[in-house]
Amino acid sequence: MPGAPVGAEDWEQLFWAVFEGSTNPVALLDEQRVIVSVNAGMCELMGASRSELVGASADGFVAAHELLNVNAEWRAFWDSGAWSNERILVGAGGERLRFQFAGRTGNVGGLPVAVIVCIAVGPEDEPEPPEQLGELTPREREILTFVALGNTSMQIAEHLVISKETVRTHVRNAMAKTGAKTRAQLVALALADRALVGV
Repeated sequence: MPGAPVGAEDWEQLFWAVFEGSTNPVALLDEQRVIVSVNAGMCELMGASRSELVGASADGFVAAHELLNVNAEWRAFWDSGAWSNERILVGAGGERLRFQFAGRTGNVGGLPVAVIVCIAVGPEDEPEPPEQLGELTPREREILTFVALGNTSMQIAEHLVISKETVRTHVRNAMAKTGAKTRAQLVALALADRALVGV
């Protein structure tokens, strides 16, 4: 049934479907910042093939001046389980790209990984959500799944036959309930914490 919570037995299949189907650039990194897997969106962002990225150190794609504090930030990330920031990434051709990113640690296929989501800084960013905690509603989970797949607010609104502002309200509410500060962080939380539904 669409919109129904996903059971543990189906989680792995849903994770990989969203990972592969999302137009958001998503990567899985191990604890040493080695790239374990990337989706097509990350390949496009970095201007490199999957085989060129998997097995490489993620540090090779971060602007040199931004690597100064990365060891301390990465250790804090693995200790806390969550990380978000903006970074300048360096594509395979040397082009510099500024993106929001968020990471969340979790287990995929029985292995501890960091789920890293990159989203371009632009007008789709949501404003700072109000402080509020709680469980996501079924509609918020549904919309979150569409966000994780890389849909814009307008695309989600058209698909669900609701207004763009209603979509944005659901996204803001989901951000407030999860503590996410950006859409990238919201997607990383959703993927790592199993907050998606089958759509």
